[in-house]
Amino acid sequence: MTELEEFLAAEIQQGSFPGAVVLLRDADSATETAVAGHAVVDPEPVPAAADTLFDLASLTKPLVCGALVAAALPTLDLASPPGRYLPEWKASRYDGITLESLLTHTSGLPAWYPVYARGEGAAAYRRTLAAIEPEATPGGRVIYSDLNFLVLGDVLETHFSAPLDAAFASLVAQPAGSGARFLPEPTASAAATERGDATERRMAAALGISYPRFRTGVVRGEVHDGNAYRRGGVAGNAGLFGTAEDVWRLARGWLDSRSDLIRDRTPDLPEARGLAWQGRRGAGSAVDAMPDRAFGHTGFTGTSVWIDPDAGRIAVLLTNRIHPEARDVDFNAVRRRFHERVWRPGA
Repeated sequence: MTELEEFLAAEIQQGSFPGAVVLLRDADSATETAVAGHAVVDPEPVPAAADTLFDLASLTKPLVCGALVAAALPTLDLASPPGRYLPEWKASRYDGITLESLLTHTSGLPAWYPVYARGEGAAAYRRTLAAIEPEATPGGRVIYSDLNFLVLGDVLETHFSAPLDAAFASLVAQPAGSGARFLPEPTASAAATERGDATERRMAAALGISYPRFRTGVVRGEVHDGNAYRRGGVAGNAGLFGTAEDVWRLARGWLDSRSDLIRDRTPDLPEARGLAWQGRRGAGSAVDAMPDRAFGHTGFTGTSVWIDPDAGRIAVLLTNRIHPEARDVDFNAVRRRFHERVWRPGA
Protein backbone atom coordinates (compact mmCIF):
# COMPACT_ATOMS: atom_id res chain seq x y z
CA MET A 1 0.00 0.00 0.00
CA THR A 2 1.40 3.40 -0.98
CA GLU A 3 1.59 6.36 1.39
CA LEU A 4 -1.35 8.06 -0.32
CA GLU A 5 -3.42 4.87 -0.19
CA GLU A 6 -2.63 4.65 3.52
CA PHE A 7 -3.67 8.28 3.91
CA LEU A 8 -7.01 7.68 2.20
CA ALA A 9 -7.66 4.52 4.19
CA ALA A 10 -6.96 6.34 7.45
CA GLU A 11 -9.28 9.20 6.53
CA ILE A 12 -12.05 6.78 5.62
CA GLN A 13 -11.53 5.00 8.94
CA GLN A 14 -11.87 8.35 10.74
CA GLY A 15 -15.10 9.10 8.88
CA SER A 16 -13.80 11.97 6.74
CA PHE A 17 -15.40 10.58 3.58
CA PRO A 18 -16.71 7.28 2.17
CA GLY A 19 -14.46 7.23 -0.89
CA ALA A 20 -11.84 9.18 -2.80
CA VAL A 21 -9.60 9.37 -5.82
CA VAL A 22 -6.23 11.13 -5.74
CA LEU A 23 -4.21 12.06 -8.79
CA LEU A 24 -0.78 13.70 -8.80
CA ARG A 25 0.55 14.67 -12.20
CA ASP A 26 2.82 17.06 -13.96
CA ALA A 27 1.94 18.50 -17.36
CA ASP A 28 2.42 15.20 -19.17
CA SER A 29 2.28 12.14 -16.96
CA ALA A 30 1.02 10.72 -13.70
CA THR A 31 3.36 10.59 -10.75
CA GLU A 32 0.92 8.83 -8.42
CA THR A 33 -2.72 7.78 -8.20
CA ALA A 34 -4.71 6.34 -5.33
CA VAL A 35 -8.28 5.10 -5.01
CA ALA A 36 -10.07 4.00 -1.86
CA GLY A 37 -13.48 3.43 -0.36
CA HIS A 38 -16.90 3.72 -1.91
CA ALA A 39 -18.46 6.06 -4.44
CA VAL A 40 -21.86 5.10 -3.00
CA VAL A 41 -22.83 3.63 0.36
CA ASP A 42 -26.57 4.33 0.27
CA PRO A 43 -28.75 2.67 -0.94
CA GLU A 44 -26.22 0.03 -2.06
CA PRO A 45 -22.42 0.02 -1.86
CA VAL A 46 -20.49 0.89 -5.05
CA PRO A 47 -16.67 0.92 -4.86
CA ALA A 48 -14.80 4.05 -5.94
CA ALA A 49 -12.68 3.68 -9.08
CA ALA A 50 -10.27 5.79 -11.12
CA ASP A 51 -13.11 6.59 -13.53
CA THR A 52 -15.63 7.55 -10.84
CA LEU A 53 -17.48 10.69 -11.89
CA PHE A 54 -17.59 13.26 -9.09
CA ASP A 55 -19.75 16.32 -8.59
CA LEU A 56 -16.94 18.89 -8.71
CA ALA A 57 -19.03 21.58 -7.00
CA SER A 58 -17.16 24.90 -6.81
CA LEU A 59 -14.28 23.68 -8.95
CA THR A 60 -16.76 24.81 -11.61
CA LYS A 61 -15.82 28.40 -10.79
CA PRO A 62 -12.19 28.34 -12.00
CA LEU A 63 -12.37 25.38 -14.39
CA VAL A 64 -15.38 26.75 -16.28
CA CYS A 65 -15.80 30.46 -15.59
CA GLY A 66 -12.12 31.20 -15.05
CA ALA A 67 -11.19 29.36 -18.22
CA LEU A 68 -13.92 31.06 -20.27
CA VAL A 69 -12.87 34.47 -18.98
CA ALA A 70 -9.30 33.67 -20.05
CA ALA A 71 -10.60 32.64 -23.48
CA ALA A 72 -12.62 35.86 -23.77
CA LEU A 73 -9.80 38.26 -22.99
CA PRO A 74 -9.11 40.92 -24.16
CA THR A 75 -12.59 41.43 -25.65
CA LEU A 76 -14.11 40.95 -22.19
CA ASP A 77 -13.30 44.07 -20.20
CA LEU A 78 -12.90 43.05 -16.56
CA ALA A 79 -13.22 46.66 -15.42
CA SER A 80 -16.73 46.88 -16.86
CA PRO A 81 -19.82 46.51 -14.67
CA PRO A 82 -22.22 43.56 -15.03
CA GLY A 83 -24.79 46.10 -16.26
CA ARG A 84 -22.87 46.34 -19.53
CA TYR A 85 -24.14 42.82 -20.26
CA LEU A 86 -27.16 42.49 -17.98
CA PRO A 87 -29.62 45.43 -18.06
CA GLU A 88 -31.00 44.43 -14.65
CA TRP A 89 -27.61 45.31 -13.13
CA LYS A 90 -27.66 48.99 -14.06
CA ALA A 91 -29.15 49.86 -10.66
CA SER A 92 -27.16 52.40 -8.67
CA ARG A 93 -26.76 50.12 -5.66
CA TYR A 94 -24.37 48.07 -7.80
CA ASP A 95 -22.04 51.00 -8.53
CA GLY A 96 -18.46 49.84 -8.16
CA ILE A 97 -19.13 46.17 -8.86
CA THR A 98 -17.06 45.00 -11.83
CA LEU A 99 -16.48 41.68 -13.53
CA GLU A 100 -13.12 41.51 -11.78
CA SER A 101 -14.75 41.98 -8.39
CA LEU A 102 -17.09 39.08 -9.16
CA LEU A 103 -14.10 36.91 -10.07
CA THR A 104 -12.16 37.86 -6.92
CA HIS A 105 -15.18 37.66 -4.56
CA THR A 106 -14.82 41.34 -3.67
CA SER A 107 -18.15 42.53 -5.10
CA GLY A 108 -19.79 42.80 -1.69
CA LEU A 109 -22.60 40.41 -2.59
CA PRO A 110 -23.79 38.03 0.15
CA ALA A 111 -22.17 34.61 0.46
CA TRP A 112 -25.33 32.62 -0.33
CA TYR A 113 -29.02 32.87 -0.99
CA PRO A 114 -31.50 30.22 -2.18
CA VAL A 115 -32.24 32.00 -5.46
CA TYR A 116 -34.68 29.24 -6.43
CA ALA A 117 -37.01 30.22 -3.58
CA ARG A 118 -38.07 33.24 -5.67
CA GLY A 119 -38.46 31.31 -8.91
CA GLU A 120 -36.58 28.59 -10.77
CA GLY A 121 -34.76 28.72 -14.10
CA ALA A 122 -32.31 31.12 -15.71
CA ALA A 123 -34.78 33.94 -16.42
CA ALA A 124 -36.14 33.97 -12.86
CA TYR A 125 -32.60 33.84 -11.49
CA ARG A 126 -31.61 36.95 -13.44
CA ARG A 127 -34.48 38.88 -11.90
CA THR A 128 -33.78 37.65 -8.38
CA LEU A 129 -30.02 38.17 -8.51
CA ALA A 130 -30.58 41.76 -9.64
CA ALA A 131 -32.78 42.39 -6.59
CA ILE A 132 -30.34 41.15 -3.93
CA GLU A 133 -28.73 43.85 -1.81
CA PRO A 134 -24.94 43.94 -1.41
CA GLU A 135 -23.72 43.60 2.16
CA ALA A 136 -20.35 45.30 1.75
CA THR A 137 -18.71 48.03 -0.32
CA PRO A 138 -17.08 46.63 -3.49
CA GLY A 139 -13.38 45.99 -2.95
CA GLY A 140 -13.56 46.24 0.83
CA ARG A 141 -13.82 42.55 1.76
CA VAL A 142 -13.44 39.09 0.35
CA ILE A 143 -16.84 37.46 0.75
CA TYR A 144 -16.68 34.07 -0.91
CA SER A 145 -20.02 34.04 -2.72
CA ASP A 146 -21.79 31.69 -5.08
CA LEU A 147 -23.85 34.67 -6.20
CA ASN A 148 -20.79 36.24 -7.82
CA PHE A 149 -20.46 33.30 -10.17
CA LEU A 150 -24.16 32.92 -10.83
CA VAL A 151 -24.05 36.49 -12.15
CA LEU A 152 -20.77 35.86 -13.96
CA GLY A 153 -22.29 32.82 -15.66
CA ASP A 154 -25.04 35.03 -17.05
CA VAL A 155 -22.44 37.54 -18.25
CA LEU A 156 -20.48 34.81 -20.04
CA GLU A 157 -23.58 33.40 -21.70
CA THR A 158 -24.35 36.87 -23.02
CA HIS A 159 -20.76 37.46 -24.13
CA PHE A 160 -20.50 34.16 -26.00
CA SER A 161 -24.15 34.15 -27.16
CA ALA A 162 -24.29 30.53 -26.04
CA PRO A 163 -25.32 28.49 -23.01
CA LEU A 164 -22.53 28.12 -20.47
CA ASP A 165 -22.22 24.36 -20.96
CA ALA A 166 -21.94 24.69 -24.74
CA ALA A 167 -19.30 27.42 -24.50
CA PHE A 168 -17.33 25.35 -21.99
CA ALA A 169 -17.50 22.19 -24.09
CA SER A 170 -16.31 23.84 -27.30
CA LEU A 171 -13.80 26.36 -25.95
CA VAL A 172 -12.35 24.59 -22.92
CA ALA A 173 -13.11 20.89 -22.47
CA GLN A 174 -12.67 19.68 -26.05
CA PRO A 175 -9.34 21.49 -26.64
CA ALA A 176 -8.09 20.13 -23.31
CA GLY A 177 -9.19 16.58 -24.10
CA SER A 178 -11.26 16.53 -20.91
CA GLY A 179 -14.50 14.64 -20.45
CA ALA A 180 -15.71 17.01 -17.73
CA ARG A 181 -19.25 18.15 -18.43
CA PHE A 182 -22.49 19.50 -17.09
CA LEU A 183 -25.63 17.33 -17.00
CA PRO A 184 -23.95 13.92 -17.17
CA GLU A 185 -25.88 11.00 -18.59
CA PRO A 186 -27.20 8.63 -15.92
CA THR A 187 -24.28 6.37 -15.11
CA ALA A 188 -23.35 3.74 -12.59
CA SER A 189 -19.92 5.40 -12.25
CA ALA A 190 -21.20 8.58 -10.54
CA ALA A 191 -20.38 9.19 -6.89
CA ALA A 192 -23.35 10.01 -4.69
CA THR A 193 -23.74 13.11 -2.56
CA GLU A 194 -26.20 14.18 0.12
CA ARG A 195 -29.58 12.76 1.05
CA GLY A 196 -32.57 15.06 0.99
CA ASP A 197 -30.87 18.42 0.31
CA ALA A 198 -30.32 18.48 4.06
CA THR A 199 -27.66 21.19 4.12
CA GLU A 200 -29.64 23.69 2.05
CA ARG A 201 -32.81 22.91 3.99
CA ARG A 202 -31.01 24.06 7.12
CA MET A 203 -29.43 27.08 5.44
CA ALA A 204 -32.75 28.27 4.01
CA ALA A 205 -34.50 27.75 7.34
CA ALA A 206 -31.81 29.82 9.06
CA LEU A 207 -32.72 32.69 6.72
CA GLY A 208 -36.42 32.21 7.47
CA ILE A 209 -37.11 31.00 3.92
CA SER A 210 -39.39 28.09 3.12
CA TYR A 211 -39.21 26.11 -0.11
CA PRO A 212 -41.52 23.18 -0.94
CA ARG A 213 -39.50 21.24 -3.49
CA PHE A 214 -36.32 20.08 -1.81
CA ARG A 215 -35.21 16.65 -2.98
CA THR A 216 -35.81 13.74 -0.62
CA GLY A 217 -33.57 10.87 -1.79
CA VAL A 218 -29.83 10.48 -2.16
CA VAL A 219 -28.56 12.79 -4.90
CA ARG A 220 -26.53 11.00 -7.56
CA GLY A 221 -25.76 12.10 -11.11
CA GLU A 222 -27.43 15.46 -10.42
CA VAL A 223 -25.61 18.52 -9.16
CA HIS A 224 -25.81 18.75 -5.39
CA ASP A 225 -25.85 22.56 -5.26
CA GLY A 226 -29.46 23.71 -5.19
CA ASN A 227 -28.96 26.97 -7.06
CA ALA A 228 -27.21 25.18 -9.90
CA TYR A 229 -29.70 22.30 -9.93
CA ARG A 230 -32.77 24.54 -10.10
CA ARG A 231 -31.26 26.73 -12.76
CA GLY A 232 -31.33 23.63 -14.95
CA GLY A 233 -28.08 21.98 -13.84
CA VAL A 234 -25.84 24.50 -15.59
CA ALA A 235 -24.51 27.49 -13.65
CA GLY A 236 -21.36 29.48 -13.07
CA ASN A 237 -20.99 28.46 -9.43
CA ALA A 238 -21.44 24.66 -9.69
CA GLY A 239 -22.68 21.86 -11.92
CA LEU A 240 -19.51 20.45 -13.47
CA PHE A 241 -18.87 16.70 -13.20
CA GLY A 242 -15.64 14.89 -13.95
CA THR A 243 -13.09 12.26 -13.06
CA ALA A 244 -9.71 13.03 -11.53
CA GLU A 245 -8.18 12.68 -14.99
CA ASP A 246 -10.73 15.16 -16.38
CA VAL A 247 -9.80 17.70 -13.71
CA TRP A 248 -6.08 17.27 -14.42
CA ARG A 249 -6.62 17.84 -18.15
CA LEU A 250 -8.40 21.10 -17.40
CA ALA A 251 -5.90 22.18 -14.75
CA ARG A 252 -2.73 21.57 -16.74
CA GLY A 253 -3.57 24.44 -19.09
CA TRP A 254 -3.04 26.74 -16.12
CA LEU A 255 0.52 25.58 -15.44
CA ASP A 256 1.88 28.02 -17.99
CA SER A 257 -0.97 30.53 -17.84
CA ARG A 258 -0.27 34.24 -17.98
CA SER A 259 0.74 35.47 -14.54
CA ASP A 260 -1.81 38.28 -14.63
CA LEU A 261 -4.63 35.71 -14.58
CA ILE A 262 -3.52 34.06 -11.35
CA ARG A 263 -1.69 36.89 -9.56
CA ASP A 264 -2.85 38.11 -6.18
CA ARG A 265 -5.39 40.83 -6.94
CA THR A 266 -6.35 41.36 -3.28
CA PRO A 267 -2.96 42.14 -1.66
CA ASP A 268 -4.49 44.40 0.99
CA LEU A 269 -7.08 41.83 2.10
CA PRO A 270 -6.57 38.74 4.32
CA GLU A 271 -6.60 36.20 1.48
CA ALA A 272 -5.15 36.09 -2.01
CA ARG A 273 -7.63 35.98 -4.86
CA GLY A 274 -6.88 35.79 -8.58
CA LEU A 275 -9.32 35.45 -11.45
CA ALA A 276 -11.59 32.71 -10.04
CA TRP A 277 -8.60 31.04 -8.32
CA GLN A 278 -7.44 31.30 -4.73
CA GLY A 279 -3.80 31.92 -3.90
CA ARG A 280 -1.87 30.24 -1.10
CA ARG A 281 -2.01 33.26 1.23
CA GLY A 282 -4.98 32.87 3.55
CA ALA A 283 -6.27 29.68 1.92
CA GLY A 284 -7.59 27.18 4.45
CA SER A 285 -6.55 24.18 2.35
CA ALA A 286 -3.02 25.40 1.58
CA VAL A 287 0.17 24.46 3.45
CA ASP A 288 3.33 26.45 4.09
CA ALA A 289 5.43 24.17 1.88
CA MET A 290 3.52 25.32 -1.19
CA PRO A 291 5.35 28.04 -3.13
CA ASP A 292 3.97 31.57 -3.11
CA ARG A 293 2.80 31.18 -6.72
CA ALA A 294 0.68 28.08 -5.99
CA PHE A 295 -3.05 28.46 -6.53
CA GLY A 296 -6.10 26.26 -6.31
CA HIS A 297 -9.74 25.84 -5.37
CA THR A 298 -12.01 23.63 -3.32
CA GLY A 299 -15.56 22.31 -3.64
CA PHE A 300 -18.21 21.68 -0.99
CA THR A 301 -18.72 18.05 -2.01
CA GLY A 302 -15.14 17.31 -0.94
CA THR A 303 -13.13 18.19 -4.02
CA SER A 304 -9.99 20.24 -4.56
CA VAL A 305 -7.28 20.97 -7.08
CA TRP A 306 -4.03 22.81 -6.41
CA ILE A 307 -1.49 23.84 -9.02
CA ASP A 308 2.21 24.49 -8.44
CA PRO A 309 3.60 26.27 -11.52
CA ASP A 310 7.13 26.28 -10.10
CA ALA A 311 7.33 22.48 -9.84
CA GLY A 312 4.88 21.82 -12.67
CA ARG A 313 2.73 19.86 -10.23
CA ILE A 314 -1.03 19.34 -10.04
CA ALA A 315 -2.69 17.70 -7.03
CA VAL A 316 -6.29 16.54 -7.40
CA LEU A 317 -8.35 15.22 -4.47
CA LEU A 318 -11.91 14.14 -5.22
CA THR A 319 -14.15 12.78 -2.47
CA ASN A 320 -17.85 12.40 -1.69
CA ARG A 321 -17.48 13.72 1.84
CA ILE A 322 -21.16 14.77 2.09
CA HIS A 323 -22.54 11.30 1.28
CA PRO A 324 -24.96 10.25 2.59
CA GLU A 325 -24.86 13.27 4.86
CA ALA A 326 -22.58 16.20 5.55
CA ARG A 327 -20.10 15.20 8.23
CA ASP A 328 -18.97 17.33 11.17
CA VAL A 329 -15.38 17.28 9.92
CA ASP A 330 -12.89 20.10 9.38
CA PHE A 331 -12.38 19.19 5.75
CA ASN A 332 -9.76 21.82 5.09
CA ALA A 333 -7.68 20.01 7.71
CA VAL A 334 -8.11 16.82 5.66
CA ARG A 335 -6.96 18.68 2.57
CA ARG A 336 -3.95 20.07 4.43
CA ARG A 337 -2.94 16.58 5.54
CA PHE A 338 -3.07 15.54 1.89
CA HIS A 339 -1.10 18.56 0.73
CA GLU A 340 1.54 18.08 3.43
CA ARG A 341 2.31 14.71 1.84
CA VAL A 342 2.38 16.15 -1.66
CA TRP A 343 4.56 19.17 -0.87
CA ARG A 344 6.82 17.79 1.83
CA PRO A 345 10.53 18.48 1.30
CA GLY A 346 12.00 16.13 -1.27
CA ALA A 347 8.60 15.02 -2.60
